[in-house]
Amino acid sequence: MNQLLNEAVKSYLSRRGAKEQKLEETLARLRAYRQRDPEFREAIADFAEAEAIHEDPLEGVAVEGDLLEGEIVAVGPTQSRVRELLNA
Repeated sequence: MNQLLNEAVKSYLSRRGAKEQKLEETLARLRAYRQRDPEFREAIADFAEAEAIHEDPLEGVAVEGDLLEGEIVAVGPTQSRVRELLNA
């Protein structure tokens, strides 16, 4: 009985869910990229090119609110007042 329990626990611990596998894959890709471009020169060049080529609809526009599930949610009056007082 003890051996079966130990094997069950070992099996449970060795299984990884989809989320863990995705995180491991992302980490492996990031490590491979860092080996290929340790100073991120390619990423910096791509970013600079995108900034020069693409229009930014929010450039120069202050956005107040919180990002919730990909959407900007306006802050309430109390939070707005605190931010105003803190000049944030």
